[in-house]
Amino acid sequence: MSNKFIKQGLVAALFLVGAMPVLIRAQEVSQAPAAEQAAPAQKPMDRPNLNLTDDQKAQMKTIHEGAKSQIEAINNDSSLSADQKQAKIHAVRKDSHKQMEAMLTPEQRKTMREWRREHRGERHQEPPSGN
Repeated sequence: MSNKFIKQGLVAALFLVGAMPVLIRAQEVSQAPAAEQAAPAQKPMDRPNLNLTDDQKAQMKTIHEGAKSQIEAINNDSSLSADQKQAKIHAVRKDSHKQMEAMLTPEQRKTMREWRREHRGERHQEPPSGN
């Protein structure tokens, strides 16, 4: 059962670590030509357009790299149990989330929260039963 917790912790950590650069890419995608943006429904997962400044992008990268190195250190710490690793990774994710939100403007925070609300709803929906 502890392997299950380790796997869940790693998946959660990877999601967090993966989300940071995606947000940065969301800014770059928003500057793509209109023809490329014409079919957002075809994207695997539509990301919010936060209109990040260059400074915010740099801060986001720093937060991402810090979280990644902390999670890596936790995963490499053989003195921790699976539950302890999961708890520590959760704390790193929570702290990174707070740091990221703190650097956003109120409008950007609102956009991100709305996107998360919608995304979580999609993520928790059951796939249609084909039987």
